[in-house]
Amino acid sequence: MTEIVAPALPEHASARRERFPLGFRLSSVPVLAWLFLIVILPNLLLIGISFLKTSAGVIIFEPSLTNYSRMWNSAGFWVLLMRTLSFSFLACILATVIAYPLAFYVGRVARRNKALLTILIVLPLWISLLMRIFAWRVILGQSGVLNGFLVSSGILDAPSEAFLYSPSSVVIVFAYISVPFIFISTMGAFEKIPRDLIEASEDSGATSLQTFFHLIWPLTRRNLAIGFSLAFLVTVGDFVTPAMIGGIDGTTLGVVISTQFGFANNWPYGAAVAVALMLSVVVLLGIIIALTPVKGVMVGGEGDQPPSDGTGSTGFGRRLGAIGYVAAIAYLYAPLAIIILFSFNSANLQTLPLEGLTLHWYYELLNDASLIDAAQRSVIVAACVVSISVVVGTIFALIVHYSKLKGARFYEMAFALPIATPGVVLGIEMVLGTEIFAIPSGITRIVIGQMSFVMPVTFLLLLVRLRRLDPSLMEASLDLGASRWQSFIHVLFPMIKGTILAGAFLGLTLSADDVMVTLFLSGGAPTLPIWVFNQMRFGFTPSVNAVFSLLLIVCLVAVTIGTWKTATSRARETH
Repeated sequence: MTEIVAPALPEHASARRERFPLGFRLSSVPVLAWLFLIVILPNLLLIGISFLKTSAGVIIFEPSLTNYSRMWNSAGFWVLLMRTLSFSFLACILATVIAYPLAFYVGRVARRNKALLTILIVLPLWISLLMRIFAWRVILGQSGVLNGFLVSSGILDAPSEAFLYSPSSVVIVFAYISVPFIFISTMGAFEKIPRDLIEASEDSGATSLQTFFHLIWPLTRRNLAIGFSLAFLVTVGDFVTPAMIGGIDGTTLGVVISTQFGFANNWPYGAAVAVALMLSVVVLLGIIIALTPVKGVMVGGEGDQPPSDGTGSTGFGRRLGAIGYVAAIAYLYAPLAIIILFSFNSANLQTLPLEGLTLHWYYELLNDASLIDAAQRSVIVAACVVSISVVVGTIFALIVHYSKLKGARFYEMAFALPIATPGVVLGIEMVLGTEIFAIPSGITRIVIGQMSFVMPVTFLLLLVRLRRLDPSLMEASLDLGASRWQSFIHVLFPMIKGTILAGAFLGLTLSADDVMVTLFLSGGAPTLPIWVFNQMRFGFTPSVNAVFSLLLIVCLVAVTIGTWKTATSRARETH
């Protein structure tokens, strides 16, 4: 019998292969340190403090179930818990009614300009959350656009107070916030449905409804559940919207938690409420995911082909879908257009018709020292957060991917935990984590707090990209005698730099727009979003409209440049 012997690698090549993962295993210590300091320790502190008591605003270090007993016996707590969960759940249902058909139209019906149609739906995610909330205040207010229209058209004799500061207003705004999340998650599933499956269903005599319920729905419901869950997490921890839109009847647990760590100065009870909210969210989302199991297998690539008849490709279906798409765009952008319009209004009141056009509010911004300071602080924070997050996220992704760590999925889930934590709870955890190390409030705290959710975004995006690369490319570089650093610079980095830039851009957006975490960490050094939030609460002037309009322009320019660079990069790779 002939013995087949594999050719031996050069000595330096085999040595490099051994050293490559070993070095990264030793480098995994920073990964574990980050997880402990930023993820595990703040959660442990939150849970631990929830078992303490307070007396005259001073924490007493005696373990007790007082806070949980207080919650359990408080009818008000259960009312607020159900209200908090129901607001977010109903809003996500309403958003699903809007986003799911939109995803179907863009993913299966639209034949041209898919990228543009997608960007128009997703773009509001990059626009200031405060701007979107404030826009709805202008629409729903007693002297707002909606009341003005109803009174002028004769439907109402006098402006109604029912639209703003009510539970329905909170649900409406939550739904508005949720649409892009559900759309982007679900559209990918529609695109991946093989055309052959739909044609086979039609050839078998199935009606459009039968094709939907027995084929399309089973293949898209898991993605819908993921988008639904993400939107639910974003809204359930939002205390800004209920505070600005809901009034007393729209108060949620997020508002209670922020109050306990603020005016009430009862950190243990606030921590206990935060723990209860997190547990409730985990249970509810677990039920949602369990009820939407994966059924069937989708093969990517087919979704880019023209859809077959019966999937909305008929003339009537396309026209109906186009009308629905235009209506959705109007729903997403009309509030923003109103803010821009009022930024030129010479009157102080946010009512139509405009009394006159002026640039006064823009000129006023130039003379507002507090605004300029807040803007400068936002730039410093964003620059620090993005630069550190990109470097650390890239290093951590390389470590986790190439070191072949046991329990790699655990690392992913651990890094994603701050992203999946309701905003108000994450803010409290960052307060506790920075407090134990005596880090003063201000820019340093804000940078650490924002890095807790910005760095994981870069890390996860890059980790997904690394897993799609051909591993033989790096191995070949090492086998040819290149060092790890040379292999990274000349082989790996050119393939991942687009993902790094995308993570940096997304991190910049998240940092520049954050309110819920930064509000707890800023102290007397507010960033621009916090400055605007305080103006909206305590001292509104129409100059806020001008601020939002300028932020919108900056956002549109940044997204346009980012989209253009991405398209250019893909075109170069294609050719």
